[in-house]
Formats: sequence, C-alpha cells, structure tokens
Amino acid sequence: MIIPNYHITIGNATDVGKVREYNEDYMAHFDTPLGYCVIVCDGMGGHAAGDVASQNGIASIRKFLEDVQNENTAIPLALKNAIEFANYQLREMVNQNIDLKGMGTTCVLALIDKGQLYIAHVGDSRIYLISKNKIRQITKDHSVIQKLIDTGALTEAEAQLSEKKNQITKAIGIFEKANPTVAATSIALCKNDKILLCSDGLTGHINNETITETILSGSDVQKAASKLVEQANEQGGTDNITVQLVHYTGKTKSSKKKKFSKLNIVAAILMLLLFLGSVWGYRKYYGNKLQTSDSTKTSSDSTKTRQVSPKRTSTPDNKEIKGGKDKRSDLNSEK
Repeated sequence: MIIPNYHITIGNATDVGKVREYNEDYMAHFDTPLGYCVIVCDGMGGHAAGDVASQNGIASIRKFLEDVQNENTAIPLALKNAIEFANYQLREMVNQNIDLKGMGTTCVLALIDKGQLYIAHVGDSRIYLISKNKIRQITKDHSVIQKLIDTGALTEAEAQLSEKKNQITKAIGIFEKANPTVAATSIALCKNDKILLCSDGLTGHINNETITETILSGSDVQKAASKLVEQANEQGGTDNITVQLVHYTGKTKSSKKKKFSKLNIVAAILMLLLFLGSVWGYRKYYGNKLQTSDSTKTSSDSTKTRQVSPKRTSTPDNKEIKGGKDKRSDLNSEK
C-alpha cells in the first residue's frame, strides 16, 4: 500500500503458524495528526483473551493518537502516553470481566513524519532498520532472556535454546504501568530505507541474515513480507507470525544536507554584503564629518591668531582652556 504524503509503501502479512489454534497477533497502520503510525501487537492470555488484548490495545493507541488535542504534544511523549492509555483501558476491561484476567499484549510502534522515524515498544516484539544493505535491531526486548544476555549469563546462541525465551518483563495490560521504552530522539531516514516491525513468531525462527536477504531481494515490500512469514512457517511456525514492512522512498539525509548548505551560503553572502555596505556607509558619513570638523578647526585657529595679543602668552592654563571652550561653543552654535 502506497502512502504518498509520507513517501512510504507498506507491505504486511500475518499467519497463525503451524502449532497455535488461534492468531493472537494484530496489526494496523493509520494516519494521525502527529504522523503516520505503523503498529504490531502480540497478545497473550489464550484464545479467550490474547486476541482481545492485541486488538483493543491497538484500538486504544489509535484513539489516543488520532485525538487532535494531542497534536501539539512532543511525539515521544505522545507515544508514551498512548501506550499508557492502552494499558489503562485493558486493565479496566479486566476489572469489568474476570474472564479476561491475565490478558496482555506486546507492542511495537513506529511513527513517521517528515522523513523522521520515532519508535516505542513494550515486550519482545521488535523493530529493525534496514539501511544501506545492513540490518540493525533498534529495539531491545523486555524479556528475561535479554536480561541474561545483558549480564553475560547467556550468549545469543544459548538464548535461542533457553526455555525462558518467551518470558517477558513488560506488557500492556499486565502491570499498573506499562513503562514503554520510547526513543528520546528520532532517526533521520535515507531514501530506500526499510523498517521491519514483527512479532517474535518471525525472529524465533529466522535470523538477521535471512531477514536481510529476503527484504533486499526485491523492491516489492508486500512480496517480501509474505515471504518472511512463509519462511518462518517452513522453519516450524511454532507461534503466530506477523510482519509489517515499510519502504521509505523520500529524500535522503545527504540531499537535505546539500539543500541546507546552499541556504547557508546564500545567507553568508547576504550577511557579507550587508557588512560591506555598513562599512562603506560608515566611512562615507564619518569621513565627511571629519573633513568638515578639520575645516572648521583651521578657520578657528586663524581667528585666534588674529585676536590674541603677545601679552596673552603668560595667561594661566585654566584661562586658556576656558577661552577655548567658549570659542568651540560659538563655532558649534554657528553650525
């Protein structure tokens, strides 16, 4: 799907997998006053609650972000508040229906505006940035396994075999606060960058190398998204699999920099011209004034020479100064 106003194309796919009976993943993309939002949620709590959590989690986030009252809020803060709002809504649903107790959902959210990427997440769903043929995970899992990796207790390879790999430490709807991780600054996108949002049903089976190769194999993001889901199923499909792939087709960072540099050059030239004009005007104005002053001074000296008698040479200094002041005052009055 092409979203021309934001210079993006989106492809997506979701599947129940080969083992699960129900698909508890949910995804959406939509426009907001803050930018274009792409989101994936992976629900938990069984068929009675998992899909309810993921669907209502996205509905609540969408409701919050589409509210025009939030359009002047800083984007990182708006994303945090949207996730906390969804957390509150899900907990209220549980309070009203005990059968939903234990439901929750992960969430990865990307918002694109003016070539800038803003991200927020809760749980172990992930966002990857594929730029200049290289892949980079730009979220860090909120999971027991990730904590063990961070402390050095497990390697990445050992983590894939651990029984704790599905245990998460944050989710929407489980705790009083979701406490999402929100990037404080945005990422400037380059032309042809791709952003991958996915549930752990993909990353549990497909490594980064295969993901990169599949995404870069063609320009059609819809085909690439469907292919990734197919590959995860071929490797076992032990969980629900959901993929949203965004292709950014706008201007690159370098072109923006070039434009900015041209503006700087023009501004510098204008400033230089203003400076030179000021110097010229200053010299012209004060040069004429000095010439007039010198001319007046010469006339004054000639008058003094004619009026002063030889006997005045012994007059005290203070008297000379007083007389001098009086004559300058008279000259100024004439002017």
